[in-house]
Amino acid sequence: MKLPLLTSLAVQALVATTLLLSLPTVDAKDKTPFSVAGLFVEGCSCSLPCPCELTALEKGCNGVGAMSLTAGEFNGVKLAGAKIAYAGVPGEWVNLYAEAPTPELRDAALAFAKAYYSAWGKIELAREAKISIKGGEGKYTVKVDDGKVLEFKTEPVLGGDGKTAIVISNTKSLLNPTFMQARTLSGKYEEGSRSFTLKDSNSFFNDKLSSAGKL
Repeated sequence: MKLPLLTSLAVQALVATTLLLSLPTVDAKDKTPFSVAGLFVEGCSCSLPCPCELTALEKGCNGVGAMSLTAGEFNGVKLAGAKIAYAGVPGEWVNLYAEAPTPELRDAALAFAKAYYSAWGKIELAREAKISIKGGEGKYTVKVDDGKVLEFKTEPVLGGDGKTAIVISNTKSLLNPTFMQARTLSGKYEEGSRSFTLKDSNSFFNDKLSSAGKL
């Protein structure tokens, strides 16, 4: 028997509503709490300052970064002692690296990095690597696998006092609501088919990284 048009439309609407209600939803309570403290530094191809961390992801920005964690926790595992590095094009792809004293800590660091940087693009790679972060006060040299995969150097951009770096606060970054301004003197990245170089471009750092939230 053929249903009247109005009845048929009502049935279709009911079915559609039922399907929508049955779809899984992401609730705030399903997110994982995190806390991190330590040192963070990054460099990218943008002119100073890069908008990605401040307002919104900038298409075409090639970026690299690293952090050394002295405290924190993710998914029940303490993060102190872990190092994390990344490279990618915000809005497109991200590759992640971690170094830690134990496999459990390494895996927790990679899980935290995936949870945070997944908003930046598709995670194409997440692996263990040797990570070196040397320097201080905005002048850093960062290497992944002794510079074979990633290397970049930065210097601080001093503010009006001529002594300390310019401070940018109240940013939209969940990880770094406060940054210090620096400059990437040089940088290079190469992993598989992904590669780029950096020179005289943006850098941010925070040697007093301390943040918490949910991912």
